[in-house]
Amino acid sequence: AMIDTAAKMAGAEQAALIAYDVDGGLRAMVGGVSYRMSQFNRATQARRQPGSAVKPFVYIAALEAGLTPQSSFVDQPINIDGWEPKNYTDGYQGRMRLTEAVAKSVNTIAVQASEFAGRARVVEAAHRMGVQSDIPPVPSIALGGMNMTLEELTSAYLPLARGGSRIEPYAILRIEDQNMQVIHQHRRAEPVQVIAPETAKDVTHLLYQVMHSGTGAAASLGARDAAGKTGTTNDWRDAWFVGYPAQIVAG
Repeated sequence: AMIDTAAKMAGAEQAALIAYDVDGGLRAMVGGVSYRMSQFNRATQARRQPGSAVKPFVYIAALEAGLTPQSSFVDQPINIDGWEPKNYTDGYQGRMRLTEAVAKSVNTIAVQASEFAGRARVVEAAHRMGVQSDIPPVPSIALGGMNMTLEELTSAYLPLARGGSRIEPYAILRIEDQNMQVIHQHRRAEPVQVIAPETAKDVTHLLYQVMHSGTGAAASLGARDAAGKTGTTNDWRDAWFVGYPAQIVAG
């Protein structure tokens, strides 16, 4: 596939995509622009910083610690042990609810929410949702200061689309030999409820605002409701998006 002119002008040289249905079945995977040019699978092998695309895990921990989508924080300069996170856009906008803070991807409020919940709870929430990589409990955890693959980040959004239950993703449904004998059949493991249905609903509400009026508006599906989160790393090295309507979760 040819990368379009807009992507080239933005300096993007590579792309990757992965999509699961809500039963965890792999529906699509793109590992890069050209397999002929590079056999490295960026959907499953590239370990990069997801930036703000990890914020749903921060807000899961914060909601579980007692916040609601209507809770408010002040967007203002903050300093944690000498670390001063900056926002995606210049300036500070004062008091705002979590709904607005998530839609605008306000970093100072994500960090405050992470500190409110406790970094250990954010790490635990991410692992509960399905992230397997190690996550150091440093202040920048709220802004995606760790490495993971597109595959694991996208699959960790699955419980949000499933009302809070986690299912093991799978790629192969069935394998038959030349005599049509089934030599492998996927066995669906029992889903595990990893977050309360209300929490999944609240986070989906927050992520709906992202696509309705926030940083992910370009990914809107029009009349079809969808929720998702953008993530941009330092110097625009990577631009992530993970989102879901009711039937599929894609990154």
